Amino acid sequence: PPFNRGDDIRHIRRALTLLEPGGILTGICLDGPRQQKALESLADVWEPLPRGTFTYTQVATAILRITV
Repeated sequence: PPFNRGDDIRHIRRALTLLEPGGILTGICLDGPRQQKALESLADVWEPLPRGTFTYTQVATAILRITV
């Protein structure tokens, strides 16, 4: 879904609360300074995607994986 004003950060943080220790979250978020500051240090993997990866958009996005 489209995320605005940090909705992607809140969504990912909420999802993390649903995982048990050892659980793995894989997600897609915007690849902006706010997301990098809030999430990149938590991620085992942070993979920026090229702009235009998703049809009809030119936003910077990243795939991330976080192990709890």
